[in-house]
Amino acid sequence: MVEFRSEYRTVSNDKRKNPRTELRCDATILGVDGILIITDISLSGIFVEAKPSNKIPIEKVVSINFKLPTEKNVTRMKAKTVNRTDRGIGCQFIFEKDNQKKAIFRCFNFVKDTLPAE
Repeated sequence: MVEFRSEYRTVSNDKRKNPRTELRCDATILGVDGILIITDISLSGIFVEAKPSNKIPIEKVVSINFKLPTEKNVTRMKAKTVNRTDRGIGCQFIFEKDNQKKAIFRCFNFVKDTLPAE
């Protein structure tokens, strides 16, 4: 299920290299119980709501599965945890296959074009 919402958060010391856009979809991380929620995506990573997020250490490489609205199949890839808040974790994609990067690019461009202008 993909869902859009209009909730904007202020981020101090934003070190992001790529813009993010809102996206809500289910995800699973190998070794973490339950279904997690992705809340936004960029060309280089995602934010995943995970409580308690302290169970996932920073700099850990995780295997993540999620269904993008632009893709027929589940996207399976690795990501490195780079940030942790009380809401969840920021993950940076590790692209192992060219089709993974293309899938993220298609989804990001589709989603950013469907959101209303600020």
